[in-house]
Amino acid sequence: MRDENFGIAPGQRYRVTGSSSITTWEVLALLRHPGEPVPHARLARVGAPKDLKTVSLRVLKDKRFYEPVR
Repeated sequence: MRDENFGIAPGQRYRVTGSSSITTWEVLALLRHPGEPVPHARLARVGAPKDLKTVSLRVLKDKRFYEPVR
């Protein structure tokens, strides 16, 4: 069975790959928009929960753009 969420779940944390910033983003929710073939993740900046952004799960999983925080 294919994992449509690419192994991504709420609560996981990520950083922008190659960034000198230590900014961490936490997955708040997974979103599915009508007409969009790939689900998206709603992210909040850790320590600044009003700073939000939405990215596709493919981009979030791509190590060229984001890396998981362990």
